[in-house]
Amino acid sequence: MNAIRRQLTSFRRMIKENADPERAVHEKQYLKSPFKFFGTSVPFTDKLAKDFRKANRDVRREDIVELAERLWGSDYHDEKRLGLRVLQYYPEYLDFALMPVLEKMLAASTGWDCVDDISIHLVGAVLSKDARTYRYLRRWSASDNFWMRRAALISQILLFRVGRGDKDLFFGFAEMMISEKEFFIRKAIGWGLREMSKADPESVVSFLQRVRNRASGLTLREASKLLSEKQKAGIFLLSK
Repeated sequence: MNAIRRQLTSFRRMIKENADPERAVHEKQYLKSPFKFFGTSVPFTDKLAKDFRKANRDVRREDIVELAERLWGSDYHDEKRLGLRVLQYYPEYLDFALMPVLEKMLAASTGWDCVDDISIHLVGAVLSKDARTYRYLRRWSASDNFWMRRAALISQILLFRVGRGDKDLFFGFAEMMISEKEFFIRKAIGWGLREMSKADPESVVSFLQRVRNRASGLTLREASKLLSEKQKAGIFLLSK
């Protein structure tokens, strides 16, 4: 506990020393966040987490999780972001047992930046190791919280890029949400399909042809960005 308190104090000192009040104002406005900001940059956060990992390779799992949770519990967005990065730099601790922690973090998220970080880099890492994690995605897909639904859609993105993941599960989620008006859901569907198209464009084309008359223009444009002109024509010429 004392070691964790010392590390928190050290992190907070470095964050404050690198604060940028002007950047803090702009970032808070851009992210529409209810939290406070010091105005540190993402590269700075990454370096803090990376340097911590280099100097602390043998930290116990429970200490890393506690440190991340303490940072996440801060009123400052910069510290929340650092908590996520600390977890990311300890991939050996990203396993199914961590999913309740990640789910709690997602449920408390109020913007796309943290939701995307948790979903893609943390939940995605767990998914790559343990298929039981899909149980969480199924539950999130039916949540009243649209950020949780977005998490269900984008958590497989890194897997899709390399031809892995459960495409049928994603298609089920996407078809269920295809008529939603929420921008972040429409964008997430298109994003997931775009990443999938890198390894399996045929499946993406087939899905888009099936939903083209219900999908938003945003979803169709995002999903088809990497498709050939011929494939795009087969979708857009026949869509409404």
